[in-house]
Formats: sequence, structure tokens, C-alpha cells
Amino acid sequence: MKRFLSLLAALLIAAASPPAASADATTYPTRAIRIVVPFAPGSAADVTARLLAPGLSRDLGQPVVVDNRAGAAGIVGTDVGGRSAPDGYTLVLGTSNTHGLNSGIYKALPYDPLEGFVPIGRINAFANVLVVPPGLGVNSMAELIALARRPGHSLSYASAGRGTSLHLAGEMFRRSAGIELLQVSYKDTSTYVTDVLAGRVDMVFMAVPVAAAHVRAGKLKALAIIGAQRSPLLPEVPTIDETGVTGMQLPIWVGLFAPKGTPAPIALRLNAALRAAQASPDTRAALQRAGSTIESDASPADFLAFLRTDVPASIQRARDAGIEPE
Repeated sequence: MKRFLSLLAALLIAAASPPAASADATTYPTRAIRIVVPFAPGSAADVTARLLAPGLSRDLGQPVVVDNRAGAAGIVGTDVGGRSAPDGYTLVLGTSNTHGLNSGIYKALPYDPLEGFVPIGRINAFANVLVVPPGLGVNSMAELIALARRPGHSLSYASAGRGTSLHLAGEMFRRSAGIELLQVSYKDTSTYVTDVLAGRVDMVFMAVPVAAAHVRAGKLKALAIIGAQRSPLLPEVPTIDETGVTGMQLPIWVGLFAPKGTPAPIALRLNAALRAAQASPDTRAALQRAGSTIESDASPADFLAFLRTDVPASIQRARDAGIEPE
């Protein structure tokens, strides 16, 4: 009888107690938070995470650290983050590459970009810029296309590997301009930047925040912004449409995700912290100085609604560029 009463009391206490996740959400966070960035240090995604981290830390009251896990077009780090405990202490910095384009490039991703994560909110968006080494001898898109069409002349472009936005941009350009280009794949940003600077590769579609310093120093020539508007970092560089090459709009966004199963109250708290960081003058100014525009979602549900439209659009861009899944 005593054993029965003890068991009954324990059950009653458990029934009266709130779920563990809810209790955690009430006091969250109580320790440092890690943001897994699936790209190398110095990449646009990495720059975004490092500029955002202080603002998030200030609002959440805990340290926010960046953990770079680059590899395989962002697949490695995205998978690592997605498999982490769904407790709000490991987040993933996702992009239009990891959560959009990859779905159209790889048949068997180790993660589901829509169902495998809890969306928190978008952070910012930025454009790529087509740059060439000065030694190539071209000063405009028209001259570059004319050079590529010259009989017996073959041009190459650098990419960070199959499935990256650089790869898609290169294939879109090849089709839109009606030219032939050779893709040269690299494992990390620093290597392909070095080779383009040295003239070993003829061109690359590089994130504006990464390319701007090289352009200002005269080490690279910027020919076109791959976006609807000119960049404040390179205001003298025309958009791709202004050069006469059409059909190359390639929006690139960066957003914050949590692993699947993260409690809704924690996701809402993170969304609020993200929006607070974006609204703070120092974080906002830092992101804008880096050549990006602020993109904000009022709730995780709003970000999810955006993803349900953007992911199929990204897959279609890959198909239109002639990139088939493998």
C-alpha cells in the first residue's frame, strides 16, 4: 500500500509540473550559445555571424560564440548544427545556399531544409559581384564577353564547389551571355581568392563584402553587381542588368535556425533577440557597412512562410542554369 501511495504521489507531482522544455524556456538562456557557421572564416556568412553575435549576446545576457564548420557547400556544418540538442544553445547560420540551392543540387542531403530545423528569422541579404584580375585586360562586361567568344580563347571561373551560389552564378552567366566557361572548384574562400588575385583563374562571383577591399586596392576589377541595385560599397559598379546581361537575379540571404524540436518559446525568444540586435544602431550600421541589407521576420512562422516560397524558387534557378541534381 505504501508503495502504491508513493507511486501515486509521484505521478500527481509529475502531472502538476510543467514540461521540462517549458521550464527551460522560462529561464533561457543560462549559458553560452553557439552559432555554427557552415562556411570558412572570412566568408560573407561568417562576417554576418560575427557582426550579429555581440547584439544577440547583449539582448540574451549570455556569450554568443561562432563555430566555423566549413565543407561541401555548407552541408557539413549545417548537418552538424541540425543534429545538435534542440535546447537553444546551438544555432545554425543558414543561407539561400544551405537551405535553398542545395536542395536542387544534391539528391540526398543529410538534412531537410524545411522540416529539419526550426526557423528563427532572416538576418540580412547581400549580392555577389563579378570580379576579374587586372591582367585579364577587360574593363567591362561587354569586353569580357567578347574575350570569351574569341575563337580559341577559353575562360575559367572560380567557385567554392558544386552547389554554391558562386557555381550557380557562373552557370547562369554562361547561359545568359551565350559563352563557354570552365568551372574551377575550390574547398575554401582563401584559396580561390588567392588564385584569382594571381590571375590563375579568370573571374569569380564574390560576395561584395569580401571583394570590396580587393577592388578598392586595385587588385581586382569589378564588372557587375549580381543584384537589382548597386552596392553602397561599390557604387560605381553597374548591376548585371545595366550591362545588358539579363536573367541573372540571384538573391542571397542569411538567416538563423535552431535544430528540429527546439521549443517554440525558445524560438520566439531568439527571434525577439535577433530583431532587437538588428534594430540596435551599432549592429545595424555594422551589417550595412559590410555591404548587406537588413532582412527581418516578425516571427519564426513568417520566416517559414518565406522559406516555403524561396526553396522551390532556388531549385528552379538551378534547373534553369542547367544544373542537375546528383
